[in-house]
Amino acid sequence: MSAAVAEEEEDNGSDTLFEGIGVGIKRDYKKRLPFFKSDIQDGLNTQCLAATLFLFFACLAPAVGFGALFSVATNHAIGTMEMVSSTAACGMIYSLTSAQPLTIIGSTGP
Repeated sequence: MSAAVAEEEEDNGSDTLFEGIGVGIKRDYKKRLPFFKSDIQDGLNTQCLAATLFLFFACLAPAVGFGALFSVATNHAIGTMEMVSSTAACGMIYSLTSAQPLTIIGSTGP
């Protein structure tokens, strides 16, 4: 039996069905803490930065486009700036609460 499977079985035995708010996130951060430096170093290469910029503009373009459409449909009550800011806020909240930071958030949903 591999060490990862044995460790997983040990973790499953001590887990409770319900935990307090933020307990799992704290546990995940403690496990990942030794790898943060290497994760950041690995992310600072040109291919990763290019993919990050691509995803940024891939999320920004629909927000601008739908913002213009919403501006016309709502008689300028909701415009491009509101759409971009709501997309950014929803993206941050979703990534912090769903444990999936790379999910692309759009104006029509994830």
